[in-house]
Amino acid sequence: MKFVSTRGGHTATFEEAISTGYAPDGGLYLPDKIPPLSLLDLEDMASQTFTQVFLKVASLFIGDEISPSDLDAIVQSAFATFSHPDVVPVVRVGDLYVAELFHGPTYAFKDFGQQVLCRLIDHFSAKRNKKALLVVSTTGDTGPAAIRAVQGLAALEIVCFYPLGQISELQERQMITVDSPNVRVYAFEGGGDDMDHPIKMISTDDALKKERSVSSVNSINIGRVLAQVVHYVWSYLQVVKLHHLDPGDAIDFAVPCGALGNVTAALVAKLMGLPIRKIRCGTNANDIFHRAVSRGDFTRHPEMKRTLSEAINIQVPYNFERLLSLATKGDASKVREWMAQVEQHGGFAVDPETLGVLQDSFDSTAVDDDAMLRVMKDTYQGNKYLIDPHTAIGIAAATALPP
Repeated sequence: MKFVSTRGGHTATFEEAISTGYAPDGGLYLPDKIPPLSLLDLEDMASQTFTQVFLKVASLFIGDEISPSDLDAIVQSAFATFSHPDVVPVVRVGDLYVAELFHGPTYAFKDFGQQVLCRLIDHFSAKRNKKALLVVSTTGDTGPAAIRAVQGLAALEIVCFYPLGQISELQERQMITVDSPNVRVYAFEGGGDDMDHPIKMISTDDALKKERSVSSVNSINIGRVLAQVVHYVWSYLQVVKLHHLDPGDAIDFAVPCGALGNVTAALVAKLMGLPIRKIRCGTNANDIFHRAVSRGDFTRHPEMKRTLSEAINIQVPYNFERLLSLATKGDASKVREWMAQVEQHGGFAVDPETLGVLQDSFDSTAVDDDAMLRVMKDTYQGNKYLIDPHTAIGIAAATALPP
């Protein structure tokens, strides 16, 4: 398996792709071809454990770059940090099924990707006897999860940035109370995605990369996206069992949207052949993805809007670049032109053909704080199930959009 930049200027191995984050041309990596997942594969995985499913799906992308025994050890170690034996239990809540992605060590779904990705980078770095520096910006979830994953990994160091006053007190304490020589944490003044450009400059700095390996473990890193593909496969298999469906029956997934890494994983899973009918996307008041999918308007608002769903307060979700690449079947010239317009003018209009392709897979809705709070209240009163603001936005997307 090779990985190609969305901007067409570079090809990489799996190791190179996860160890650098951004491609040298400033693009984001995607597999050069999407490996198929057949109905027979789904039937074979139906009775497997979570880690067995993870190994099966991950090996389609990693190939022979990591031995089966080493990959098994990495995966077993990563998910031993989770408190539930199923890692991602799927439970019924009213008429919906909820994939519980909060059983990791920091209680955020980002544990799912970080525990595996950081171990993979550590594996390759140790193999080459070279330390790796991970640079991360967080709106709340990614930072604590990455820091927790890096602790105890000798080949990794991490520098984490977060917007002052814009993350939960719990998540801030999860970061600033860590006493570890390979962890550094800094607050900055600004919005949730204001550090994206500086991190891109650091990650693509040729002089710095000659001194040490530099990567980001935000969802610009394809390793994060590919890890998250697995929880869609796993969740699908559980819903088939719980709802007495036949393998191959299509279902919808509803997802709260921030930087769009999880949404990209859903689309990759669908393109692999996982029977997904629609990916229902919910944003908060920072609704650029909703505007893009509903009417082709991918334009940054002048200011980030503060909301109660802080982890998805994103003005320009960088993984939209990957969605455009997938929607245009890898048309790098179009992607380069669009991204140049984002950098120079703050956005662009999605052309009708590409918009139609996106709408074949995605529905979207924007959910304000009042609506989100009503969903939290109704879900608890009706089902005695306590949810967080981000899950509430996902449930709002599942219930507000037409079937």
